[in-house]
Amino acid sequence: MKTHAITLLALLAGAPQLAAQVRLDRPLVLTAPSDSARRVMGLADAVDTTDALNARSAARGLFRTATATGTPNAWTAALAPALADTPTVGMELLLRIPQMNTGTVTLAVDGIGPFPVEEAPGDGLDSADVPAGLVARLLFDGAAFQLVNGRAPRQRPCPPGFVAVTEQFCIEPDQRDTLDFRDAAMVCGALGARLCTWGEFYAACTRAAQLGLNNMTGDWEWTNNSANADMGVRVVGYSSCTIAATSGALDPPARNFRCCFRH
Repeated sequence: MKTHAITLLALLAGAPQLAAQVRLDRPLVLTAPSDSARRVMGLADAVDTTDALNARSAARGLFRTATATGTPNAWTAALAPALADTPTVGMELLLRIPQMNTGTVTLAVDGIGPFPVEEAPGDGLDSADVPAGLVARLLFDGAAFQLVNGRAPRQRPCPPGFVAVTEQFCIEPDQRDTLDFRDAAMVCGALGARLCTWGEFYAACTRAAQLGLNNMTGDWEWTNNSANADMGVRVVGYSSCTIAATSGALDPPARNFRCCFRH
């Protein structure tokens, strides 16, 4: 069985405190009557990966904290003490990143690797995902290091046929033909979008000429907002950007509509 070195501070009856180095080949069980007495004291800072880890070393992040060197997209890290073999699944690193990345990233640790750095399995980092100065928390999954924190939010582009209204959402520039509420919602859902909210309709309507949006007023359009009635849905746009009314979701007549998409 593999042995582990620990340092024990032994208090011998009638003798001064003596420091002893003991190697154990089995679990150490402390059986003192109180929690405060069941302690191992005097553990030195670990200098090897087989050494017992005292609280001070753990708090300092020994074995897992480093500053990345190399290029913005090819990180290297040197741990103290160094890894002797391939990282194990679940290994955590806290790595300070001096430079923002400009593309996909790899990481080599103590000359082992490089391994991909990913946001999710098979999903590598994109440009500017890791800002300069970030302390990146990385977990090894057996094939790559997964970035647990710090990835900059990505704004999805508007789908084809949509116009960006704000940094938050896009809208279709033209009305769609009349459908009942259920079918209209399904059409938008099939596009990965949804019916617009009343607030989104208003934000787009007030900038219709600037954005090239058509027929924002003149017909009632479905929204994604419920109204103060059972099965009631808010409809908007009949005569102005601000007018609204309630329509039954399952009752005729069918309404025009347009879809919105969140970035």
